[in-house]
Order: sequence, then C-alpha cells, then structure tokens
Amino acid sequence: MADLPQDPKLGSIIILGFVLLAVFTVVIMLFMKYFDRRKEPALTLALTFLFWGISGILVFLGFILHYINMPQLAGEIQYARYGINLGYLFSAASNIFMVLFISQIFSQAPMFRRTKKTIPLVNAILNGITIGLIINTLSLSLDAVDPTELYNPQYPIAQTIYHLLLTFFSFTLLLALSFKERKEATLRWERAGFTFIILYGFSGIMIYVMFVLDLIFPLFFKEIFGRGYTVFNYFGWVFAILMSTFAYLGYAMPTRIRNLLKEPEVN
Repeated sequence: MADLPQDPKLGSIIILGFVLLAVFTVVIMLFMKYFDRRKEPALTLALTFLFWGISGILVFLGFILHYINMPQLAGEIQYARYGINLGYLFSAASNIFMVLFISQIFSQAPMFRRTKKTIPLVNAILNGITIGLIINTLSLSLDAVDPTELYNPQYPIAQTIYHLLLTFFSFTLLLALSFKERKEATLRWERAGFTFIILYGFSGIMIYVMFVLDLIFPLFFKEIFGRGYTVFNYFGWVFAILMSTFAYLGYAMPTRIRNLLKEPEVN
C-alpha cells in the first residue's frame, strides 16, 4: 500500500499565503522595473520569481484541498502530494531562469566569458530532466494498477535529492559570484546591494534545508511529530519571505534606500 502523506496544518497554509503575497509583490515590482527600463536581466529575474510563485500557488492549492477533504485512504486523491510534485516542477523551471539570470548579470565573469551560454544551457537540460521525472511520477499515479496507489503520487528520494542538488547549484553559483563582486565594489550602496543578494541566496538555500529537515525528523521522531508538519516547515516558508525581500532589495533597490546609502559617501 502506498503511504499517506503528512496532513498539512492550518498554520502551514496561512504562512504559505503570506509567502505568496511576498513573492508576487516582488514579481509585480520586477515586471514594473523591466517595463520601465526594458533590460533583459530584469525580465529574466521576474520570470524566475513568477515560476517560483506559480510553484507556491500549486502547493498552496494542494494544501487547501487536502486540508478540506482530509483523505484517509491511499486510494483517495492525495491533493498535498499533487501540489508538492507540481511545485517541484515549476521550481525546476524557476532554476532554469535563475542560472540564465546569473549568466546575464555576471556576464563578464571569466567562467561566463569562456563558456558563453553553455552553463545556463546545460542547467536547463538538467532541470528539464527533473520536469520529465515529475511528469512521469504523476502519470504513473494516474495509471496505477493497484487501487491503493491511485491518486497518490510519490516524490521519490532520488528525484527529490536530484532537484535539491540543482537548486543548491543555482544558489551557490550566485553566492560565489556575489561574494567576489562585493569584495571589489567601491561604493557603499553597491556593497549593500551585493550583501542583499548574498542574503537572498542564503535564504534560498535555507528554504530547502528546512524542507529536508521537515521530511527527516518525522522518520526518527514519529511519536512526536505524527502526521503533521514540523516546525521546520514553518521556518522554510519564513526563509521564503526573507528570500523575496532580499531579492527585491538587492536587484531592484528602492531609490530612497539607495540615496540613503549614498549620503555618507557624499558627505
């Protein structure tokens, strides 16, 4: 029999709602910035967050439907699992645009000068494999012979780890290049911008670290956590809010904050 997923708690649904508000606020701001200046990196970053936001919406809807229906048997539709699988799918799409964005803003870095668009292209292919694996997982669920496995799509450990490794690669690449640029920046507002970008990358990594801990702890402490989500799930969504905030401050720094940081240099 296919195992039942953990049941989403109301608190997880509520904080995910705040995450979506933060993410789509950033999406709107980034698209406004793009239409104002028509710079390609702004559009790529906006698409990065748009796909991440779509990922969050699908998880959110899956959680709500699961919470309302609360399936008790593996043969019933496991909405949370559909939401999480589709969330990973669009998260992989977000990874594709993120590495493309990194290659655009750090185009003068030696690794991108030598390889041109090879790195984002290979990254796109690898994340495309993730998308294909998830589509296959969902189709196998719908076509299952065993009725207890119908509508109960797994998220296999190997598939999940593969996606996490690609996600860590994206954020680690961003962190490495941002640390280097921050050391070479001479203006205070530039250093602050790269600091925000570094915090964005760190927060992005911590989201997935928290989600992994949320999956691991119930395996070892089942009596404590039962079928509910752990505190790490909440921490993960908090880091998602921080990620959105730092991304906006780093890439689309409001004029007021930039002028405030410039004042000491002028004085």
